[in-house]
Amino acid sequence: MIFLKPFYMKRHRTWVEVSERALTHNIETLRSLLEGESRFCAVLKSNAYGHGLTEVAGIAGRSGIDAFGVDAIDDALKLREMYPSALILTLGYTMMDRFKEALQSNIHLTLYDREGIEQAQSVGRELAKTFAIHLKVETGTMRQGVSMDELSDLARILARCDRVSLEGVSTHFANIEDSENPEFAAHQFSLYEQALAILAEHQITPPWRHCACSAAIFLYPQTHQSLVRAGISMYGIWPSELVENTVRRLNLGCDLKPVLTWKSRVAQIKSVNMGTPVGYGLTEVMKRSGRLALIPVGYFDGYDRLLSSKGEVLIKGARCKVMGRVCMNMMVVDVSQIPQLEKEEEVVLLGTDGRHRVSVEEIARLTQTVPYEVLARINPELPRVIV
Repeated sequence: MIFLKPFYMKRHRTWVEVSERALTHNIETLRSLLEGESRFCAVLKSNAYGHGLTEVAGIAGRSGIDAFGVDAIDDALKLREMYPSALILTLGYTMMDRFKEALQSNIHLTLYDREGIEQAQSVGRELAKTFAIHLKVETGTMRQGVSMDELSDLARILARCDRVSLEGVSTHFANIEDSENPEFAAHQFSLYEQALAILAEHQITPPWRHCACSAAIFLYPQTHQSLVRAGISMYGIWPSELVENTVRRLNLGCDLKPVLTWKSRVAQIKSVNMGTPVGYGLTEVMKRSGRLALIPVGYFDGYDRLLSSKGEVLIKGARCKVMGRVCMNMMVVDVSQIPQLEKEEEVVLLGTDGRHRVSVEEIARLTQTVPYEVLARINPELPRVIV
């Protein structure tokens, strides 16, 4: 039998693989947890958490998902080309000059102040169409959102708008990943329910009520409302170690599968003597004679400079240490223990190879950040390949 390498394996020097099987599995797992008639909104902000906006959207659509959340209007417009009738919601800020594009493409906007609502009303009148918006309520994150003190005034403004339809009300939890102390999350949910009651007093009862993120989907079914926003968990990453441990302890039967594998190649192999300094600043010296491999990936691609002299990659199933400083477009790793290594051999920067795995959690620990940032910082220009 002749084994033919896929096209992307012959063409790309650094790329991201997106597992359709893993992503579909995660979506099905999360959907099985939903309470009542709650719908599933796939959150695709930040290039689908580094996985690729259109690639993930395509897989989600084949899984039956027809509601998507993005940060920016440009991403929403891309999705509208793919899905003419899907619910598409921008979660982040939209410049008011672009409201007309949003209305023309039936994009739901997240708004939270008088200026935004009045602009939506003006654009709606100009185009003789009704503008669908979602109102975000501030309950504790101190980010975007209308405060509880200002909500009644905003409700009165909404009630007077004939070209604005409040289709959704949302909020976002600030500390829900801390499953050992749910008090603040409970306080926020109570405020959210109060906000719904205030709106109801003004005869405003939006169909889409959403506040549940990944952790809430697992642990707090009472927050599911009519829509949940699934982010990091959809990509096979637990929101926090505490959430994972709690889910295991409660025996909820949830098994997430990481979706992303990040790969590069060996660009050069060279033999070096003990005592040879490696890279900028001579920050690391060979402790024995051996071999080094040049990998054409660096911090421009999203491989953090904090992994200098600490990170490991996988080559032919073996862990290989990063030597010296990670550069802008390349780095060096120790391959002394790998026999018969050839140029252009695959290198796993993030993912599994044989018995070993470099997890996003491991990289996050080494770079003193969270898995979200590690994934989101993978250069969006790199090819995303569905496997």
